[in-house]
Amino acid sequence: MIVILKPANGTVNDYLERAKHEMERVLGFRGTVDGVKALNNRIQVTIKIDPKWDLAEEQKIDSLKEWIPAKVRSIFKVVSVDT
Repeated sequence: MIVILKPANGTVNDYLERAKHEMERVLGFRGTVDGVKALNNRIQVTIKIDPKWDLAEEQKIDSLKEWIPAKVRSIFKVVSVDT
C-alpha cells in the first residue's frame, strides 16, 4: 500500500523521518512502514499490511483507506492512499 503525504509547511526532506514516525503511529498493529522517500514536493510512504490482522484483505485495505486520512495529524495532508 502506498500513501502520499504533503507537509503542511517546510520542505519534504525536513519531514521524511517525521512522516515515517507519523505513519507508524497511525498504523499501530495494522501494519508497518516499509519505506519513505521524497517525490518532488510530496512524501511517498510504502506500507506493509500485517497479515496477522484478523480481517479479509479487501476489508483491511478499505479500513486503512478511511483510517489513515482520519488519523494523520495536521502537519501532513494525505494526498492519496492506494494499493
